[in-house]
Amino acid sequence: MSQTPHAPPAAAGLRRRLDEARPFMGPALLWCVLHGLLSLGFFGSALLSSVERLAPALRPLVLAGGVVQALFLGLLTFLVALPLALLGRRYVPAVAVVTALAVAMFGVDSLVLSSLGFHINGLVLAVALQPRALAETGLSSTEVLLVAAGTAALLGLDVWAGVRFMRRLHFPRRVLLTVFAIIALCTGERLLSAYLIFSHGGAVQHAATTLPLQAPVRMNTLLTRLTGHPPAAGLRLGVSPEAGVPAATIDPAAVRFTRRPDIVLILAESLRDDFFREDVMPNLWRRAGDGTRFLLHHSAASSTDYSLFSLFFGLEAQRRDAVVGAGRTPLLFPALRRNGYHQAFFAASSVDWMGLKDTVFRDVQGGLRTDYSGRSHERDEAMVKDALAVVETAPADTPLFLFLFFAGTHFDYDYPPRSAVFSPAWDGTGGLATARVPAEHLKARAWNAAYEVDTKVEALLSRIEAVRGGRPLVIFTGDHGEEFREHGRVGHASDVTEYQLHVPMLIFDERLAPGEVDAVTGHIDVVSTLFDLLGDTHDPAHLGDGIPMTRPDPKRYLLTTIGWEPRYALIGQELKVRFGAGLPGTEITDVRDRPLPDAQARFAAEAPRILRRLRGDKDTPVPGAIVAPAAASPSAP
Repeated sequence: MSQTPHAPPAAAGLRRRLDEARPFMGPALLWCVLHGLLSLGFFGSALLSSVERLAPALRPLVLAGGVVQALFLGLLTFLVALPLALLGRRYVPAVAVVTALAVAMFGVDSLVLSSLGFHINGLVLAVALQPRALAETGLSSTEVLLVAAGTAALLGLDVWAGVRFMRRLHFPRRVLLTVFAIIALCTGERLLSAYLIFSHGGAVQHAATTLPLQAPVRMNTLLTRLTGHPPAAGLRLGVSPEAGVPAATIDPAAVRFTRRPDIVLILAESLRDDFFREDVMPNLWRRAGDGTRFLLHHSAASSTDYSLFSLFFGLEAQRRDAVVGAGRTPLLFPALRRNGYHQAFFAASSVDWMGLKDTVFRDVQGGLRTDYSGRSHERDEAMVKDALAVVETAPADTPLFLFLFFAGTHFDYDYPPRSAVFSPAWDGTGGLATARVPAEHLKARAWNAAYEVDTKVEALLSRIEAVRGGRPLVIFTGDHGEEFREHGRVGHASDVTEYQLHVPMLIFDERLAPGEVDAVTGHIDVVSTLFDLLGDTHDPAHLGDGIPMTRPDPKRYLLTTIGWEPRYALIGQELKVRFGAGLPGTEITDVRDRPLPDAQARFAAEAPRILRRLRGDKDTPVPGAIVAPAAASPSAP
């Protein structure tokens, strides 16, 4: 007599729990898909905005693709929660919780996209995990608690509704067939997007990746073979090196400075050029009468870490990932060390989360101090105190190189009562409510912050001059600019507009004639300018991508970018060309972003020079004496 084998108790229990969960999988799939479609409410405005830049015939296809992408998000949520079927009867509340959390993430991601122009990524997570992340974004603890409480209440309500929905709804059990149907639909949408990108270019790609987790699919090689046509023309930048290309082609030991003045390089966070006014920054304005002001100076990028990369490497910002990824470090710091300089680096604007201590500043002797605490104006004060301590203890016969990065002009534009000069000004509270604060009130607060930074810079320079017995070589600029809703947003790192890129540049040195220089210059020029002022005779082409500001080229085009997103601007003396992700084509304006009635004619005339520039041809410095007389005005600002 034979016996029927019995399944082990563990396997039997697992099968029982799966049998308990199986009737609810159909309703769970429907609940997840409905929540995926809900994401269109979060991203619908951005999607509509992106398709407006496309040809009318393409818009319905891309919008339909957005609906399919929302179905994909719902399906993905269902698949992520599928292992929870092992919980048996508790599968239903578990799926409801996962779905509610997914919707919350979609909401947060949509806020990030609308504010910064990109989805949640490693940068956003790194910022969120920083000890001072809330202070850096201007959010108060009260706001965070209120938002957390409101979010928890909504999530709880969604979970309750989800449990009732899934337990009461009877849905056909063909779950697997439905899953495969959605997968097939999503695959078709990605293939169609690949074809539209092939035939119409990057604007389609930007629109087709508006919703999160939509990896772009490219089939250009295959489609070229099948159609016999090349992909839609796109500008290819010939200036980005492969990984491993050195930052400079000379040995630091070969750098010889014929003069060794003290050097002070001062950077102010988010300081745009039109903030340099007599009433906003009176001390530097007064000093500018004995210095040189570069009227058309631009950051290499509208985001800080890309900007600082260009400032110290002397390379264009889009080179950053390849150069830093290859472990390269700037030439500037070892060259200064070889020439006897004592170097000290201070950043009140915390740069830890950007990784700059391990990239740009990895090779500096003594490292970079950036661990300041408190409000931004307090961190600035502590930073100045530390810098002056170095000044007061350094040997008189040892030249100094000081770098200071002021934080006060970063959002939320902090300052003490003594600098409350402009009013009415936003009081700095309610960071989440700044959308309701008038732009002029925000700007007035930022002016006050700049006034305070100006006060601190004056105290710093005056003390250095008193202790060291002479004036140092001073470079003052901003890391990038800032928008105050001129184009709909407050902040930076979202576009290549004048307000986000155009920054003040002042140089005080005995070798530079006082006055104003109106040729286009950029952060990539700082390294070659310093070497030139210090008497090094190497060809600037061996130092990086810049040219000395001492011999500016009025015919050059400066290449700038956002940094996080491949959107670029070529900035010339009278013409600016914007292109890249999120733009329907090539936008042509003057250097101030103003429309030109003869834009196409000007672009046609400049096209050969622009194409050579995009291929990576070097700008050639204008030969001659330092600051050609034609470029400098006789009167100080």
